[in-house]
Amino acid sequence: MARDEQTPRIPGSGWRSVLIVTWFAVFACVLAVAVSSRTIGRPVWWLGPTTNHAPWIFLAVPVVIVFAPLAAAMKYPRHGIRASLVCSLGLIATAVPDAGDKRAVAIAVATVGGAALLATIGVMTGGRQYR
Repeated sequence: MARDEQTPRIPGSGWRSVLIVTWFAVFACVLAVAVSSRTIGRPVWWLGPTTNHAPWIFLAVPVVIVFAPLAAAMKYPRHGIRASLVCSLGLIATAVPDAGDKRAVAIAVATVGGAALLATIGVMTGGRQYR
């Protein structure tokens, strides 16, 4: 049976480990950006200012974006790369609300999302090349 080239391949355990480590690092970076932005008085949109916190549902957005590819890579490796691609783009999209008045914070979040996207592309390419 011929394999459809559109379907992402299941990465080997080494590539899957790279994906998992990448998203743990993304979690650490997003946490560092959130703490730093709150410290300098220009918090990301999903945290809100110290005096008027954002609703808890806003906090769920980055949490889901970071932990969905982790869960997918650990439990459902077939969907790990796809989830990682979508969540990388989603993380980049979360920088858009801060782009107007908190440009440095938006650049930091977009950079973390871009790094996750590049790592995902690397895992996808490596998984196909070195099988």
